[in-house]
Amino acid sequence: MVENDGRADEGAYGDLPRSWAGRLLRLDPATAPQRPQAMPVQTTWYLRDRLLMAGAPGSEGWQVLEELAEERGLRVSLDARDERDLELLRQADLPEELAAELYAAFGYTAQLENRAIAEPVDVWPVLEALVDKAGVLASLDHLVVATGIVGNPYTEPHPYTEPHPYTEPHPYTEPHPYTEPHPYTAPDAVGEYARAGSGGRSPVAWVGPAPSRRYPDATVDGSGKGPARPVVVVLDTGAGEHPWFVGDTVVRDPQVLGVPIGPYPPTEPHWRDADVGGMDGRPLTGSLDSCAPHGTFITGLVHQRCPDSTVLACRLYGGDGMIAESDLLTGLRRVLLFHLLGLLGRPGCHPVDVLTLSLGYYHERPEDAEFDGPFRALLDALARYGVAVVVSAGNDATTRPCYPAAFAPRLSSWDPPTPVTPGSWDLPPVVTVGALNPDGSTALMSNDGDWVTALRTGAAVVSTFPVTMNGSLTPTVALRGLRPRETRATVDPDGFTGGFGVWSGTSFAAPVMAGDLAEELLRRRAAGGGGGADWQARAKERREAAWHAIVAATGLPLP
Repeated sequence: MVENDGRADEGAYGDLPRSWAGRLLRLDPATAPQRPQAMPVQTTWYLRDRLLMAGAPGSEGWQVLEELAEERGLRVSLDARDERDLELLRQADLPEELAAELYAAFGYTAQLENRAIAEPVDVWPVLEALVDKAGVLASLDHLVVATGIVGNPYTEPHPYTEPHPYTEPHPYTEPHPYTEPHPYTAPDAVGEYARAGSGGRSPVAWVGPAPSRRYPDATVDGSGKGPARPVVVVLDTGAGEHPWFVGDTVVRDPQVLGVPIGPYPPTEPHWRDADVGGMDGRPLTGSLDSCAPHGTFITGLVHQRCPDSTVLACRLYGGDGMIAESDLLTGLRRVLLFHLLGLLGRPGCHPVDVLTLSLGYYHERPEDAEFDGPFRALLDALARYGVAVVVSAGNDATTRPCYPAAFAPRLSSWDPPTPVTPGSWDLPPVVTVGALNPDGSTALMSNDGDWVTALRTGAAVVSTFPVTMNGSLTPTVALRGLRPRETRATVDPDGFTGGFGVWSGTSFAAPVMAGDLAEELLRRRAAGGGGGADWQARAKERREAAWHAIVAATGLPLP
């Protein structure tokens, strides 16, 4: 294992922010102890002192864990957030069948600490012993990262000052930057997607009309005029201020039983918020965070594809685009609880139609079918009750499976899409989405493999930015104009107060697909039908509707 010192890891997650220093370890295949007859491990990042357990405290697995920890001088406790969510489930007063489903899919987080001295803990040897000794279903608490292209071409190095590209030397003549040498093939063509002008995050102007709703008087519960609005949950950085996001177009920071669905805490002052100021990482220099404003951009893409939908923008992580897997599971189980309470007709909650996730991690031993039970159990529970789950494929131009994207069914053919085991899956599958370039070719940075379900445009796409967002960079030239109150200037490279920008990544292909699924569900509702008498019937109807929407959008066959 290698401790995170803030330096880059080859081909994994790039530079890790210093805020994660001391909390993370990198699993090194060359040095990591491994249990006998196990598959060789691959590189991954994980939280050094937490394990994810499929069973609850007091179960056989926990008892074995406590015994192993005792032998090593460690203490085991349930994570405080899990304790709070268990109390939330008790308050929900669910029918017995639903309560059992949530408890089974909970994904409990075991916190390990040294009993005697304040010494760093490494859970990897404990996990290997746990699985080897008792076959306990447990997992590392992986570092999960956003899958937008997050390189910051404005600061590393700052291209407008080190040296100033338009004067020292003039980039278009001394030498010509696109031929001497060609910057996109020598050495990194994938990095092109992070550069402004080639799909990297940069401001643009929107001159067309705003997306228009066909059913302006519809509601999410179906009580208005027209079909019930599709509800799309975006677990990301939240959603900022924008003129498109009015009325019930976007619900920011939705709650279930008084608790925010997204576990990321409110950010004050405003500059820390990834979808307001976006400068949490470097507030004194004003550089925008790598993932600011990821959630606002995704929300705008869903709105463009299905204007009649309502987006629940949940704050899952901050501007660094990183989160612990255990915190992601917290968000997922709260989405599931919100959905189930909606099926039961509880006030303040509504059934969810689509969940889109633009994030992922690389597992150390993906060949093990049982490696990440809690994560898969939550996704299966969402599908069982009628939520279509859409996931981005990742941007590392690799065939190495990225999770949760690789939870999608394997395909033996793309034309037509043919699952390897047709008919063996009775739940709507995870839909994994890779990215297309504007001309329809597959984006070079997009991950691919038999676990990628479909492709959607994700490179150099235009969507919403908060009108509050303006980084510290300035136009190279700005002066007073001839007209009263007029300013003449070149383009401000990180000024997004116009409300729109361009960006690239499979992060943005996934919400395009989510919008397509929502649009298909809306079309089916407009045609009539549905409205089961009890929650079981409504869950079955939604499960079947999700299947049909996925078939229409991807070409996958019905089981």
